Amino acid sequence: MNNQYMRKPLATSILLAIMAFSLPVMAEDSIPQIGPELDQAAELLKRENQTAVSNPTAPSTTISDNEAQRAIVSRQQLAAAASYNLDALKANPVMFSKFLNTALAAQDMETVKQLLPHYKVLENNDPMLIKFADALIYRSEAKNKQAIEIYREMLAADPDFHPVRLNMAIALLADKQYVAAKEQLTKLQAVELPAPVMSTVRNSLARINNLEQWQFNASASYVRDNNINDAPSKSISNGDLNSVEQQSANGIQVSGSANKRFNLPNNFYATVGGNASLKGYWDQTDYNDYLLTASTGVGYDDAKNDVSLTPFVTKRYYDEEAYSLRKGVTVSGSRWVKPKLKLSATTIFSNETFEDDSNANRETDGRFLGINAFYIKDAKEYFYGGLGNYQNDVPKSSIISYDRNSINGGWGREWKKGISTLTTAGYGIKKYDDPADAYAPGSQGYNGYYSVVGGKPGSTREDKTVSLGLQVWKRDFTLLGLTPRLVFDYETTSSNFAYYDDRDEKSATVLLTKSF
Repeated sequence: MNNQYMRKPLATSILLAIMAFSLPVMAEDSIPQIGPELDQAAELLKRENQTAVSNPTAPSTTISDNEAQRAIVSRQQLAAAASYNLDALKANPVMFSKFLNTALAAQDMETVKQLLPHYKVLENNDPMLIKFADALIYRSEAKNKQAIEIYREMLAADPDFHPVRLNMAIALLADKQYVAAKEQLTKLQAVELPAPVMSTVRNSLARINNLEQWQFNASASYVRDNNINDAPSKSISNGDLNSVEQQSANGIQVSGSANKRFNLPNNFYATVGGNASLKGYWDQTDYNDYLLTASTGVGYDDAKNDVSLTPFVTKRYYDEEAYSLRKGVTVSGSRWVKPKLKLSATTIFSNETFEDDSNANRETDGRFLGINAFYIKDAKEYFYGGLGNYQNDVPKSSIISYDRNSINGGWGREWKKGISTLTTAGYGIKKYDDPADAYAPGSQGYNGYYSVVGGKPGSTREDKTVSLGLQVWKRDFTLLGLTPRLVFDYETTSSNFAYYDDRDEKSATVLLTKSF
């Protein structure tokens, strides 16, 4: 699931064994037992956070002193070229055309915008030069579609105008019209062009072809869970019912994904992909947990916008046995509202069914809505933040239905000596449905429920979770082709129900990542 729309924040919690039975047929005086919760949504959140990497759209650039000096010299030359006598240019249309052409070649858009209105009113002007200037102005304003239309008109008048074809290909590429851009670049390969220009053509073609290659990502990390059974941190007892002791486990988490994009005409695209997240413990194999996801989708994107519709299916295996099947669809959209600011929204609808008949009443409908903002301060620093709401609806077992509202944020930074960091923080409030929907108030089951979980009769469960994370890595350091990251996570949960209160989870591990 993309986008950084949901960030960590639930540890696997304890769930009442009652969720495994049909509430309507249970005796009213039944006292619930405590059993392990297997909330797939919560588990996906946790794993996404554990393998989080810096946003791939964030630039990474290092400027050398020589490059900076060349940039200063270039600006000085540009400033010199920008000085002109407008009256003299108006009096000499040929000189005016040459000067405007020079400004266009230098990408001096400020000068072009100042001169073009005066050039257009000359009796003797060059219509093609005017169109070329208009198109370049549109491109400088990220209005690629308008520029492309002008280039098409120019090529219709002169199909052998290769500089125009090259500029149109570049505009198509910027607008993510990859099929059309590839067509124009392929035509340019067949003509004689200066070596630097041909190099640009070939590099652009290689970039487009690479977009349609399979993209692979993999990660692995050591996992230690000091409370694998998610037992309460303090003793709770009620007659013969005693809360279980916390158990620890050691294991490995391995994740991998494969995705492919197919570029379609008119900014459309299709995707297909899959990922696997495998968590196994060598000393607590009963808790081995595997998630396998496959997806396919369609979308539309250009220089500023990206909208997609992606159906998916997730198969879960727990304790080496098939456990559940989750089907759903993700609808997402994003827009660069400013050159450095991107806003995005994601909606997910899903349904999870269970293999074991004893879990039939746990069939779950999930609905998520997330809104995020991503801001690039400069080439070395970025920030993101978002709000999310997840509704976990279990129609036949309302006692385990809940709504969760969350807020999250992150800060990515490249430091000197090749060091990078990613700092994250999140806060979530998880509110469960009223137990009175499952038990008659005052019944033995009703009172027994509150007694077991340590809650005040008549209250509804509310968990509050704070999570903090830090990743540190060295950009130029790899180990057997893998980039190691030091990952530190801390999460604390408080609840008005004693059984779920005062939960702390800390972890420090090395995450090995690779993209290829």
